[in-house]
Amino acid sequence: MEEYSPHECKGYLVTLQSTLLAECQQITEEHEFARTNIMDVGCSYGSTTAQISDYYPHSREVLGVDSNRNAVDYAFTFVADEKMDFAHAEIEDQASFDLTWAAKFDWVFSTQALFFVRDHATALRNLMWCLKPGGKCFVAVPAAKPADFHAAARKVVAADCWKQTFESAGGPIADLASDIIEPNCNRLWFHHPHADRVYSALLEQVGYHILHTKLFNFRYIFSSTEEYKACLSCLIRRLVQHLPNEKRDSFVKEFLKTAHKKAKKTPGGNVIWNLKYAVVLAKRPEQ
Repeated sequence: MEEYSPHECKGYLVTLQSTLLAECQQITEEHEFARTNIMDVGCSYGSTTAQISDYYPHSREVLGVDSNRNAVDYAFTFVADEKMDFAHAEIEDQASFDLTWAAKFDWVFSTQALFFVRDHATALRNLMWCLKPGGKCFVAVPAAKPADFHAAARKVVAADCWKQTFESAGGPIADLASDIIEPNCNRLWFHHPHADRVYSALLEQVGYHILHTKLFNFRYIFSSTEEYKACLSCLIRRLVQHLPNEKRDSFVKEFLKTAHKKAKKTPGGNVIWNLKYAVVLAKRPEQ
């Protein structure tokens, strides 16, 4: 199987980020971003960080962080400029943070990455450590998964021939396989009618002051079957990496074929995803 490309999820992620930035604009004032330092959590290959930098041209610095070292290296080489920088960080491990990040940032943005953490309290505390007193965070996490993705997970990932492989790996990979198979992804807020409030409660528990919450609807139509399958490949990449090399292609082909068969499509045959996101605007208390 080919290595993950920086362009695989770009269309979906860029459209999602644009939509969420517009939502953030509705609940904030333009002057709040002037001369500010911004952290983009889960920057991947840098396209979302570049969007933030362009959306807030009067900000001082935008730092993208991600747990994928290859993605960070790519972003640093091809996307970074005098305003944008990139760094590796595991948001559940503050020891991976640069000490200069302590109380440095006026804003923290995260539109996907927090979904993947297991210990939300630790991750959210670590991000608060990066915020200045009074600094704000804008967080969006999926509150549902596409029906086609879930159907493929139940049929393929849960199949005995694959499930045993992931369970034997243990640790994060076994957890990830379990999350993918479960309808609610083992997340308290998934499919909850007030998912935004459930997620905002997690921020409140670690000391954030909640300013705004919303359950946000996001509709995306893939431009082609190739784009759709590339995006799915991105979502299962970590699982695939823990399969023997000789089995990876067959797993991916089976997963993509099953998902595409179950996907909702336009009359023209383009796959549609209708998703919900829990959106929260919060701030670190002044004291």
